[in-house]
Amino acid sequence: LSLRAVNSSRSAFASFLFAPLFFQLYEPGSAGPDAQLFRCKVHMKSFLGVFRSLPSLDKSVGKCLILLKPRASRLVLQLQCKYGVTKTHNLAFQECERLQAVFDTQRCASRLCAPARVLAEAVVHFPPTLAEVTLGTGPGGKISLRNYVEDEAELSKRMVTELWLAEDEFQSVAVAPGSHITFCLREFRGLLSFAEASNLPLTIHFDEPGRPVIFTLDDTVLEVHLVLATLSDLESSSQSPSTNG
Repeated sequence: LSLRAVNSSRSAFASFLFAPLFFQLYEPGSAGPDAQLFRCKVHMKSFLGVFRSLPSLDKSVGKCLILLKPRASRLVLQLQCKYGVTKTHNLAFQECERLQAVFDTQRCASRLCAPARVLAEAVVHFPPTLAEVTLGTGPGGKISLRNYVEDEAELSKRMVTELWLAEDEFQSVAVAPGSHITFCLREFRGLLSFAEASNLPLTIHFDEPGRPVIFTLDDTVLEVHLVLATLSDLESSSQSPSTNG
């Protein structure tokens, strides 16, 4: 089962791929080598509305049943709660083509891997209203996170928060010296929350400014990709373009 989404500006793409073993029960609608994959799209707000107030759902819901009914054009989400209560949500959907971003992590020049907790504790120092954050590399394998300031001349007039993480806080570091990228912090925070809850390390693949940054989570039953656009850099505009993105 795969869940994919892209934002309205097409600057962010997310993909969650669940193996059959992720579920207590998985029954594909069609089987056999000639069976075609079924794809559909639902309204994001309607889908997320079913799972709002997660702390309450964790306490009251025992199971979640997901049913696809192609003939009725309905996605049925059934929450089986305590005391025999069942909540059923029927969401309309439309058939669609495959949604897929074009990227290749193998072509990225830099790669970082760290426990999600390390990165989550780092970004908590930035205000919730901050839009972008800059990730950079320094001497000795150190990694920095700094709030993005569009006009460097304004640095003396604005508060700048910068954190440095030592190389030993990461599981692996293979980065190009002096590289840096700036990306949206909101989507990054969302993925960190999921990674922490799943207890999975987060891998960051990136290249030069203006090329997409790719965040990945890998497990035996789950594969996650988040692709974010990065801000271009005037200094890199004269360099030869990267092969990724």
